[in-house]
Amino acid sequence: MPNLSHASKVPIDRRDPIAAAQEVALVAAACAERRDRHGSVPDTEIAALAQTGLLHAPLPAAWGGIALGLGRANAALLRDVLRIIGGASLPLGRLYEGHVNAVRLVVGHGSERHLRRLGSESSAGRLSAVWNAETGAGLRLEGETLVGGKIHTSGLGIVLRPVLTARRGDEVMMIMPDIGSARGDLSGWTPLGMRASLTGCADFTGLAVTPADIIGAPGDYYRAPLFAGGAWRVLAVQLGGLEQLLALYRDQLLARGREGDPIQLARFGEAVARLETCRLWTARAADIAEDETQDPATVDALVNFARHEFERTALAIIERVERGIGLSAMLRPNPIERIVRDLTTYLRQPFPDAALAAGAGWALATRPPHADIGAL
Repeated sequence: MPNLSHASKVPIDRRDPIAAAQEVALVAAACAERRDRHGSVPDTEIAALAQTGLLHAPLPAAWGGIALGLGRANAALLRDVLRIIGGASLPLGRLYEGHVNAVRLVVGHGSERHLRRLGSESSAGRLSAVWNAETGAGLRLEGETLVGGKIHTSGLGIVLRPVLTARRGDEVMMIMPDIGSARGDLSGWTPLGMRASLTGCADFTGLAVTPADIIGAPGDYYRAPLFAGGAWRVLAVQLGGLEQLLALYRDQLLARGREGDPIQLARFGEAVARLETCRLWTARAADIAEDETQDPATVDALVNFARHEFERTALAIIERVERGIGLSAMLRPNPIERIVRDLTTYLRQPFPDAALAAGAGWALATRPPHADIGAL
């Protein structure tokens, strides 16, 4: 497993979170092509997240969260922060969204001790993450010892205290142990895109788990709406990538003098219209998911519909960009080539058919066929 960075405590810059995200985006954009080429650790970008206070931002007041206001009461603000970072670097956006996910789970189900741990990690300039994916027997908690591992562990080597799911008997637990001695492997991460997300697999066999490492009660990880409903944040990161893709598409059409071509105009117009569809679905999903008065089943259903429509629409945008620019959109160093690879990979979220089926089941069970499903 790569060496973990134990940075010195960093000061929290309590500025406007949009300005903070824009500063991080400038750093990330300058590094994006190099990170993609080498799959290297985004240490400069993570340092920027720490120095601007964005690592602390999702935490409660005692740990700096109110200063930047990224709690549940500010869905639009968090949406824009994720969108801005994703527009500069989808892999960095993926890592930051995983950190926000870990914080939300601990806020929802953990203790003050767990929050103190995440606050300490943020002060040290380290991200957290949520690692759930596994194969075979997966990760098990046998007594006070872990057996097994996880796959698709984004942030491997830079995350010291991720939120893990582990099976104990027939129950699924959330735990947050120190994984510094785990055995990690990044060699199998050879994807089309998202190369800089440091995604790999890790074996935690032999790691000790204390009662203080256990978060919440059995089954809390899958409890609505934090599980399915939280997927809106992934859409916000991806939306930033789509916005950057359309900006590059526009610039390259103008540079070629193709703005008067009626076919190009129609193709570009379709892409812009579909981008607005993605914006509307993301905003709708964020608003309802972050509204604590909403019924959890309703949140899950609408976010599942948003996932489905966002993916289909994003793929249609990519197809129009590639047709509009042609072969040069698929050649390095055109940044369109990198963003399309990253988006194509990142859009492949788990169990899309199951998500759509679950949303459809909710709609069938709760509303008559002629009802306006959007009027929740």
